Amino acid sequence: MAKKNRKPIYIFVLALIILYVVIYIIPKVTGIFETTEVLKAGTLQVTEEATCYFVRGETVYEAGSAGSLDYLIDEGIHIRKGTKVVKLTEDKEKSDKSAEDKSDYKDIITRLSDNVVRTADCKAQSSGILSYYADGYENYFSPATMDELKYEKVQDLKIEAEDTKRKSTLKREPLFKICDNDNWYLVCWVEAASVAKYEAGNTVTIQLPEGDVEATVKSVAEDGELWRVIFRSNRYYKAFAKSRIEEATIVSRDYSGLIAKSSSITTKGGKPGVRVRQTSGEYTFVPIKVIASDGEYSVLQDVSFIDENGDSVNTVNVYDEILKNPGKGT
Repeated sequence: MAKKNRKPIYIFVLALIILYVVIYIIPKVTGIFETTEVLKAGTLQVTEEATCYFVRGETVYEAGSAGSLDYLIDEGIHIRKGTKVVKLTEDKEKSDKSAEDKSDYKDIITRLSDNVVRTADCKAQSSGILSYYADGYENYFSPATMDELKYEKVQDLKIEAEDTKRKSTLKREPLFKICDNDNWYLVCWVEAASVAKYEAGNTVTIQLPEGDVEATVKSVAEDGELWRVIFRSNRYYKAFAKSRIEEATIVSRDYSGLIAKSSSITTKGGKPGVRVRQTSGEYTFVPIKVIASDGEYSVLQDVSFIDENGDSVNTVNVYDEILKNPGKGT
C-alpha cells in the first residue's frame, strides 16, 4: 500500500522535471541552432579599457632648511594663495645638510631638479588642492608638455607616489604640492581600430577606481602604431591630486540604431553588409553602415545612408531577418 501511495509523488516530480526542461532547457538548446536574427532598435554603450595618466598644473614645495614639521592643513583641501600649510621649525645643526645624497626622497629630488618652490615660510604661492604626495614627475606630466608625450617612453616609467608627511625634514626634501583643479587632464593611448570613437570636443565618461568623471576629448594624435588621446576635465575626483596612473574604463558614448551581432556582418565587393531573408526564403545581400561596435555587437544605420561617393544607399530596416554567421563575401 505504501508503494502505491508513492506513485503520485513520482508523477508529480517527473512533471516538474519536464516543465523545467520545457521552460529553461529547450529554448537555450534551440537557440544554438537558430540561423537568423531579427534587427531591433536599441542602444549600444561603447567602452574601452585603458591606462590613463593624470596631468595637472602642480607645484612641489621643498624645504628651504632642515627642521621639524607641524602640519596645519589636511590632505585634499582647497586652499587659497598665501595660506600657511606647514610650520617648519629650523634645526640649525642640520640646516646646512642637504638631502641630495642621504634622503629617502632622493629620486624625487633628482627628477624635479629646479622645477620646485623652495620655501622657508611654507606658504602657498597659488590657490589649489593641497597634496602631501609627490612622485617627481610633476613637471614631466604637465599641461605644457603633454602634447609631446610618447608611449614608448611613458610605458617604461616606474611611477609611485610617495607620502611626504613626516616629523622632520632635510633641506631640499619635498614638503607638499598645490594642484590646479580648474582644468586637469588624462592621457591614454589606444589602438588605431579604436581611434574613430574619439573626436575633439566630444564628451566621455571615464570610470576610475574612486568614481566616474565626465571629460571632454581635447586632442587625438598619432603616436607610432598607437594614438594618443587627451581628455580635459574640471570635475571632482577624490584621488585627483594623488594619482598619476590608473586603470580606467572609457565610455565614449551611447549609440542608437539597429542592433546586430558583429558576426552577422559580411562583405561583398569590399563593402560591408548583411544577408536579409526575403519573402521567398532566399537571402539577399544588403549594404550597411556601421555606426559603432563593441566587438560583439554593432549598431547599424537604418532605412538609408550616404556612402563615400555622396550617393544615397537603401539599407536594412527594423525587424529585417538577417542570416547569422554568413561567412565571407566576394
